[in-house]
Amino acid sequence: MSDYTTISLRKEFVADVEAYIEDEPFGSVKEFVKHVVVQEMESDEGVSEAEAKQIAQKLRDLGYME
Repeated sequence: MSDYTTISLRKEFVADVEAYIEDEPFGSVKEFVKHVVVQEMESDEGVSEAEAKQIAQKLRDLGYME
């Protein structure tokens, strides 16, 4: 049997994702997030450390990360 963990996301973020995927073939936010993460992990185009820091700062500025 597989072990699972929980990731907490702000309700506002989840609502934004739900609106974004409304007309997409994803059954849930969980399914969409898993798809995006797997796609990014399999991508040959990596994110540089500087880009990762910029993304993290933008997410903090938007209130999605602390």
